Amino acid sequence: MSIKIEANERFFHKHPEQAELADSLDEAFNVTFGNQHGGMFVWLLEPKPQIIERFGLQKEIIVFYSPHNKTDARTLTNIENFSSSPDFRHRVDKVVAFVIHEGDAGSTTELLNQTVDWIIITIHADELRNKQRGTFFLRSRLAERIGSFDLYGISSPIKHDKYFYGRDKLVQEIIQRVTSRGENSGIFGLRKTGKTSVLFALQRRLHDKNVLVEYMDCQSPGLYGSRWWQLLREIASRLCSSIESNFSIKVKDDGVYDRENASNSFNHIIKRILGYQKIQQVCLLFDEIEFITPGVSNNLGQHWDDDFVPFWQTVRSVSQEINSKLVFVTAGVNPSSVEQSHFLKVQNPIFQLAIPYYLEPLSKDFIREMVRTIGKYSGFTYDEDCYEFLKSAYGGHPYLVRLACSEVIRSKGVVPTDRTIRLTVDDFEKAQNSIRQRLSRPIKDILLSLVWWYPDEYELLLILADGDTNFVLSYLKESPEKTVQFVKYGLVHDDNGNFAIKDLLIFLRDYGISYKNEISPFKRGDLPLELLPEEPNLADLSLLFEKRTEIEVALRKYIIMLLGFKYGFDDKLISEKIVKSLKQRPQAKELSDLFIGRRPQDAINEIFLSDLKSIFKSNWEDMGAIFDKKVERFEMNMDTINIARRYEAHAKPVQPIDRDDFLNSYSWFKSRLSKVPQIF
Repeated sequence: MSIKIEANERFFHKHPEQAELADSLDEAFNVTFGNQHGGMFVWLLEPKPQIIERFGLQKEIIVFYSPHNKTDARTLTNIENFSSSPDFRHRVDKVVAFVIHEGDAGSTTELLNQTVDWIIITIHADELRNKQRGTFFLRSRLAERIGSFDLYGISSPIKHDKYFYGRDKLVQEIIQRVTSRGENSGIFGLRKTGKTSVLFALQRRLHDKNVLVEYMDCQSPGLYGSRWWQLLREIASRLCSSIESNFSIKVKDDGVYDRENASNSFNHIIKRILGYQKIQQVCLLFDEIEFITPGVSNNLGQHWDDDFVPFWQTVRSVSQEINSKLVFVTAGVNPSSVEQSHFLKVQNPIFQLAIPYYLEPLSKDFIREMVRTIGKYSGFTYDEDCYEFLKSAYGGHPYLVRLACSEVIRSKGVVPTDRTIRLTVDDFEKAQNSIRQRLSRPIKDILLSLVWWYPDEYELLLILADGDTNFVLSYLKESPEKTVQFVKYGLVHDDNGNFAIKDLLIFLRDYGISYKNEISPFKRGDLPLELLPEEPNLADLSLLFEKRTEIEVALRKYIIMLLGFKYGFDDKLISEKIVKSLKQRPQAKELSDLFIGRRPQDAINEIFLSDLKSIFKSNWEDMGAIFDKKVERFEMNMDTINIARRYEAHAKPVQPIDRDDFLNSYSWFKSRLSKVPQIF
C-alpha cells in the first residue's frame, strides 16, 4: 500500500495524476496526506521500516509537487512555512524533504541546492512514471543526497532547532527571565561552543511570544566602528524594519541621533514601539560583546573606552522608565562587560544588571543524543562506549565532537543504500591523526581568546601542558578565581587539573609557545606596522601631492586594518575580498593578478585611488560608520581628492577653486580618519 485510505478519500481520488505519482513511492513510503499549499501541492510520507532503519527518518517527510514547467524560490518558502505551521511542526521531519516537479531538472536542482537548512531530494515526475526505474530508486536518491552533506561538519551557528542540542534548558531559563521578569542575561563561553546558536534560538522562540527581537553581531565593523549615538540610531532603524516585517506595523523614526540628542530620541522610539498592543517587549541580542567593551575592543573600536558608559546608561535608563520592557542579552568570550564594576574609574552601568551564564560542556547524554540523531540520517550507528570516549577526548565541546565524528565518517567512504555502518571506539582511535589535523584550526580559535584576553591563564595552561601539574594546582589554590575561569570554560577538570580536551594538551605542548608568539602582535593597541602599507617619503612633494598621498595612504591602511580584524588577518581572505570589490571594473583581471602570490598589504599599494573608492562602496556596511554612513558625501570627496592626481600627471597650475575644494575634502577625510589609531 502506498496511499492510505483517508488520504485517498480526502485528496488523491480528486487528483488521479498525482495519485499515480504518489503510488510510485511505495518502495519506501506510505502517503498519509495531500493538499494544495502556496500554489503547489503538499504530501506527507510515512517512512517504511527499512527506511527508518537505514536513514533514521522517524517522522513524516514533506513532499512538494510542482505541476509548473518552472520551479521557483517559493518552493523553499513553502517548505519552511509548512514545516513550522502549528498543525504540522511536531509531525514532520525538519531535515529531509522531497520536491517532485515537471520543470527543468538542472535549474530545479541548482535552485534547491542553494539552501543549507534542508536536505532536499529533487525528482522529476517522469522519473517516477518510468517503470524501469528499479526497486532501489528512492533509497539510492536518499543515500546520494544525504551522503553529499557533512551534517557533523556544520560550522556556522545553528539557525534551526533541528540541529540544536544540549542548550534547551538554558534557552528556556533565559526566555523566562525575559518574558516573566524582564531581566537581562549574559552568555559566555569559548569559541564554537554555541553562544550564537543560543541567541538564534532565543530570537526564534521569543518571536512567538510577541517580543520584538533584534540580533546584532558586534564584530561587524559597521557596528563597533560606530560611535555610541550612531549605534543607537542603527538599533532604532533595525527595530523599525523588524516591526514592519514581523508585525506589519510601520513606524517612522524622526529622532535626531547625535551626541546631544541620541538618548532622548532612542527613549522616544522605544516607547512608541511598545505603544502597539502586538508588542509586549523589546529584546536586544548583542553577540561578540567584546568588540564594544572597554579595554578589550580592537584598534578600530578603542572609542568604546569612552562610548561604553553613555551607550549603556541610555539603554538602562530607558528600560527603567518602561518597567523593564526593554531587555538585553549579551554574548561573548570575555564577561567583563557585565562583571567589571568600573571602567576608567567610572561605574559600569550594567554591572550586576545581567546575570552571566557560562556554556558548560555537553554531558555524555547530550553527546549521545546529538551524535546518534545526526548519524542516523547518514547511515551510521555507534557502539555505546563511543559516547564516553567522545566526552573524555573532547571535553564535551560540541563542535570538536562533531568534527571528530565527521572525520571518522569520511574515512568510511560511501554507505550502502540497504544497510547501516556501525562505528566503534577503535574507528576513532585509528583516525586520531586525521582528527587532530582537522581540529587544529578550531583549537587555535579556542586559544585565540585566551591569548588576547587571559594571558596569565594561557601561561598556566602552557605550564600544565609541560607536565608541572603540582605547580599549577598550588598556584590555583592561592588564586581560586583562575580555577573558576578554567572550569567554567571547560578547559580543565576541577578535581585533578587534567585537561578536559586531550588534543588541546597536545597542541599546547607542541605549538603553544609558537602560536602565542604568532598572534600576540595582534593584541589591541599593539598592531605591528609591518602589517600596514608602507608610507612614502613626502618631504619633496608639493602640497597637493603631500595631502592626497596622506589621505590615500590612510585609506589603504583603513582597508587593511578593517578587513584584517574582520578576517583574522588572513591574507588570502583579505585579498579575495578586495579583488571581489574590483570585479565590476574592465581591468579586474589585471588588478586581481596583483594579489597573486603577494600579501594584500603590498598589493594594495599598486591600485589607484579610484579603485579604493569601489572597495569602500562594496563594503560600505562595514566601512561607512567612520564616514557617518553618508555615501554620497564620501563619493564626492573622493572625486575631489583625486583631482590632485590630474595636476601631478600634467604638472599644470592648480586652479584656486580646485585647490580650495581639495583642501575642504582633505579636511573632511582627515577629521574622520584621525579617530582611528595608527592611521596617521
